[in-house]
Amino acid sequence: MQHVRILRRQVISTVATAILIGSSWAGAAFGFQESPELKALVDAGKLPPVEKRLPKDPLVLTPLESVGTYGGTWRTATFGGGDSEIERSIGYTRLVRWNPEWTEVIPDIAKSVEVNADATEYTFALREGTRWSDGEPFTADDLVWWNENVLRNTKITPAAPGWLTAGGETVKVEKIDDYRVVFKFAAPNGLFLMNMATVRGSDILAAAPAHYLKQFHKDFNPDGIDALVKAAGATDWVQLFNNKTGFPGRWRDLGRPTLDAWVLTAPYNGTTQVVGERNPYYAKVDTAGNQLPYLDRITIDVMQDTQAIILKAISGEIDMQNRFIETTDARPVIVQNQQKGGYGLFIARPAWSNALLITLNQTHKNPALRAVFSNKDFRIGLSHAINREELNQLIYAGQAKPYQAAPREGTALYDEKMATQYLEYNVDLANQYLDKAGLTKRDAEGFRLGQDGKRITFALDALTGSPIQVDALEMIQRYWRAVGIDMQPRPAERSLIFSRLQNNDNDGLGWVGGGGYDFLGLLDPKWYFPHEYESSFATAWGLYYQNPKDPNAEEPRPAAKKQMDLYRQVQEAPTLEKQLAAMKELLAITRDEFYVIGTNLEPDRVGIVKTNMHNVPKVIPSTSFYMTPGPAKPETFYYQQ
Repeated sequence: MQHVRILRRQVISTVATAILIGSSWAGAAFGFQESPELKALVDAGKLPPVEKRLPKDPLVLTPLESVGTYGGTWRTATFGGGDSEIERSIGYTRLVRWNPEWTEVIPDIAKSVEVNADATEYTFALREGTRWSDGEPFTADDLVWWNENVLRNTKITPAAPGWLTAGGETVKVEKIDDYRVVFKFAAPNGLFLMNMATVRGSDILAAAPAHYLKQFHKDFNPDGIDALVKAAGATDWVQLFNNKTGFPGRWRDLGRPTLDAWVLTAPYNGTTQVVGERNPYYAKVDTAGNQLPYLDRITIDVMQDTQAIILKAISGEIDMQNRFIETTDARPVIVQNQQKGGYGLFIARPAWSNALLITLNQTHKNPALRAVFSNKDFRIGLSHAINREELNQLIYAGQAKPYQAAPREGTALYDEKMATQYLEYNVDLANQYLDKAGLTKRDAEGFRLGQDGKRITFALDALTGSPIQVDALEMIQRYWRAVGIDMQPRPAERSLIFSRLQNNDNDGLGWVGGGGYDFLGLLDPKWYFPHEYESSFATAWGLYYQNPKDPNAEEPRPAAKKQMDLYRQVQEAPTLEKQLAAMKELLAITRDEFYVIGTNLEPDRVGIVKTNMHNVPKVIPSTSFYMTPGPAKPETFYYQQ
């Protein structure tokens, strides 16, 4: 399988300062164009001319295939009432964003960003004349207001997110002039721009339109706030405010101004369909001077189950989407119904590496299981006992290949030894390693006994809603029984699984994951070292990394503590080159410790795109960290009329 080689260019250069600059419009003398529906409003005197609605120097987006035409509705679907599909499709606007290929961070609403030598100061230049969707100016004052009255207000934000803190202090935003601000950290924060490009960056601009949000803030509306709280049925003004700015509440507020390409006109609240319509003040144009977006509106049908979404897709009622229809078990029906549904396929490449990772909790509360799980020879033996080729054929339709919990081939962090070690299916070799682990005694049924003289038996949690994972674990259960290990697959709801993790009550997990793409590994390294409670191979160590005083935390072994120090170096490094160097050193320890047992490389998934929809990439990374399909420039998608 060929993979896109990523990180060819650095997010931040290695010189003392670095500037990321977006493309600018150089053809203003020839005028701008707008959609017919907006032109009609201008002619009727209900909307200012397009030149008055765009920044003086709008961001220019180069369409993937061709300059598009205006019109049409993009139909998608989501599941339940709190999924992130709406944020991914019409909410991916921030100061900086990923480029479509996921190889670097580039400016978005910001015109440029300058980073100082030690990554403690980030100076953003805004585009003069950028406006919120209600026509009000977007300036440095909005970002300062967010910082001082939302992020640093402990009633609204009791604890600032980790990516917005450094050196134990919350970031401070200072105004230079109307269109320049500097984000100042007390210590180096080298991953700041990357984090802003992920789902995390949505929270800043959602809470930045001061002219609108002041009415819901007690400090700015002391006399009128109680009436607004009562009318909204909120507990207090803090809940009211957070409902206006947090996810998913912000998508239930029809009045919220935005900088996105489409503006909410039907809410994400008790409805069967969410609707967004073209933002007349959107700050981007194409290379011909056409104000974006091309599409008039987007509709997101809110469904009760994922099967209903698949049925809509094959019936031709979804125009472009991969979420909920990209799973391995859904792929055959999606592929077979292309002609019926009037769509083609694009590759939705999973950002993670492994279709099924198996973790065994080395910080288990049961001393006998802890001793077994902590023995590397035990884990190696179990790895050799897995018939990955059979798994590939029966579970993944022959589209995968044996792979450990390692970065994907073709990435900067790829380590061939890490990806391929202990993959051989060899029952004799598996038994040798298990014997070497000291597990030579067996009971009458042939199961191995632990140091307490009892059968080694444990459960691996898997999501109830992921039958393919449960099926794979049931096959692995059979492989491991053949070498004397009694593992029980235990399907459970996500909330129950996470509750067990938070309390260090888990035996282990069967889970999709692995760092995969470089940026995912840098930002979400939970499979590589004990980073948080979701690092289920050593939950108590992960809790220690986040908070040593957590009642369930436990001081790690020296190798894991070394990794924690290395990851702090990653976080503090001012350049991508230095971040990768520290991460490679961290991963060398991961390889040697062999914390996690991998099975098969996650196969490419597929999304659908209507045959008459253009400017959709052939390959799009798939993960919430990329915000699929946001960075692929949906504002440039269009229908061939």
